Amino acid sequence: MTDEVIQKRPAPRPVRQAFWLAAAGFLLVLGQSVAAAVVLAGFDDACTAVCGPLEIYDISESIRFRLAAAVVLAGSVALLLGFATLTVPRRRDTSRSLVGGAALLSAVALLLGVVFSPENLVQAQGAAEVALYETLLPVWFTALSSGAVVGAVVLFGIAFARMGRQPAVEYYLG
Repeated sequence: MTDEVIQKRPAPRPVRQAFWLAAAGFLLVLGQSVAAAVVLAGFDDACTAVCGPLEIYDISESIRFRLAAAVVLAGSVALLLGFATLTVPRRRDTSRSLVGGAALLSAVALLLGVVFSPENLVQAQGAAEVALYETLLPVWFTALSSGAVVGAVVLFGIAFARMGRQPAVEYYLG
């Protein structure tokens, strides 16, 4: 076979699966970034309604800062994972290393983001306070953030494993 025929062959099934898994992980993290931006955009109005009854003006600035950091972190990780996703179908022997390195770096960054997430500052004393705090940090946001982190780490792990299958290895080395 000539090089032209080899280059035009479609990617094997494990490579295509890895691409779609990586794309789903990228979209999860991108969604997390957008969700944090939405919560941050409405934070001042929510704080006006809630901060008086809770007397948490000192904590509200920390929550706002952590929300802004979540937007930047998730956006940066989404950018990195977007490049990793585009690297999956490239027929290069370094593709697997680049995707694996990006996935590992992203997993560490996302897990650190969970540790320093804004909801870790919230300590409600009762059901009434929980309801007020949920105005600042809605339950859908915390659930989406946690789900996006776990989902992205799992999806990129599976994608990397799919890239190690024999047809994929031959594709990248061939």
